[in-house]
Amino acid sequence: MKVSKLIYLILVLLAACVPQRKFEELNNRHNSLVAEKDSLDSALNKAELSNKTLIRKNDSLSRELFRLRTNLEETEAMYAKVKKTYEQLEENYKKIIEASSVSQADLMNELKELERKLQKKEDELNQKEAGLLQKEVDFKKLETELNRLDNELKLRERKVIELQRIIRQKDSATIRLKRTLTESLLSYKESGLSVRQENGKVYVSLDERLLFQSGRTDVDKGGKDALLKLCETLRKEKDFDIMVEGHTDDVPIKTARFEDNWDLSVLRATSVVRIMTDEGGINAVRIIPSGRGQYVPVDEAKTKEARAKNRRIEVIIYPNLAELMKILEK
Repeated sequence: MKVSKLIYLILVLLAACVPQRKFEELNNRHNSLVAEKDSLDSALNKAELSNKTLIRKNDSLSRELFRLRTNLEETEAMYAKVKKTYEQLEENYKKIIEASSVSQADLMNELKELERKLQKKEDELNQKEAGLLQKEVDFKKLETELNRLDNELKLRERKVIELQRIIRQKDSATIRLKRTLTESLLSYKESGLSVRQENGKVYVSLDERLLFQSGRTDVDKGGKDALLKLCETLRKEKDFDIMVEGHTDDVPIKTARFEDNWDLSVLRATSVVRIMTDEGGINAVRIIPSGRGQYVPVDEAKTKEARAKNRRIEVIIYPNLAELMKILEK
């Protein structure tokens, strides 16, 4: 359950951080992950329940098979007894005929009755033998189905274990990355840079004062130095993808260049991404620029200090989920 929550939170936060087209793509991938995980959990529960049911049926059939065999043995014994009686009567009949002490007609009737009873017992015996054979066939079918479900259950268990192993590895890598970034960027802490870890992601937050002049999108030298220092670490961490989010305060802006705060946040994110790819050596495939405008504040107060906190760039580093997707698609 903790793993499921972790995957869900990773994908929800990832989906919340991307532009519309990327959001839809990541959201679809999230839904696929969640559906597949739910399907795995449901199939695992069903398989375990089915396994227990089949075991109970197997025990019941074994008891029924033993009862039928016992009944068959009793019927065979009765049949042998009746047959022996028939043979004795037949012998007596011959003796009686010879001695003429009993009428031939009575003896024939008694003989026919015994033959009828013997035939009835033979029919009952054949019917029970046929039922026993059918029970044995049903037992083998259930045993085969039980083995199939057991193998499928083991396969799914191995799949879940592999998913858990990969998630633990990515969690450990994320913790290590956060520690590395905190150490390497420590000198920029007083300039408005902070590093934190939330929901399986590492957030590097840079205040506006470190990167931009008011109302501008070109990055200052001090901010560029911090970004390039950040890139030194991220170039080595090829198993992580990156999202750059621009954030503004709630004071409206409208100029010849900026339609609104959203425009400003997107263009600032794009400026940061260009530095990280053109000068920082980050592969452009790994990075996504995104503008959040004033809609995700860290402080909702209407004070000067709160608005200053909200004007920021957040570089979000998160594990690449391609390996997890391959396992879920098997």
